[in-house]
Amino acid sequence: MKHKILAAVLAAAPVLVAPMAALIPPFIAGPAAAASPQSCQLPADATAKATELGARLNALRASGGLRAVRPDRDLSVAAQTQACDIAATGRFAHSGSDGSNHRTRVERTGYCAGVSGENLAWGYPTAGQIVGGWQGSPGHHKVMMLDRAGEFGVGMAQGASGPVWVLVMAQPC
Repeated sequence: MKHKILAAVLAAAPVLVAPMAALIPPFIAGPAAAASPQSCQLPADATAKATELGARLNALRASGGLRAVRPDRDLSVAAQTQACDIAATGRFAHSGSDGSNHRTRVERTGYCAGVSGENLAWGYPTAGQIVGGWQGSPGHHKVMMLDRAGEFGVGMAQGASGPVWVLVMAQPC
């Protein structure tokens, strides 16, 4: 199986880990589900996988002397929107099929971000493989280690070539 990863970071002027269970609604309903209701299927155990990804992300950040980031519902909605779009269109890119970038998708949720970044992966079955793959890529590593980031969101969808994963990191305003 072929695996793909992409990273994007946008910076703006500057302006503890919560349970991922609080983020279950973005995987079930809301703007992400509405964007592609017929074609967005979740991988098995999506909530457990998102929780593991968050734990691995924070372990990596701790090993680099950075503070933990907390899951955020709006960032998860933005991430889920892109995961569903990639799964539905087969177009593996940071730009959405509507021309949006991750920053636009974050702003559409009402989230105010200072610095933000997005990582994508397709075809990796586990959170450990995802974080390990991203860690080995300078651009992806940079997104995970955004020192000003305080929150993150995870989106997942089952695509034709395997699971699609989207991580959005941000510094709240």
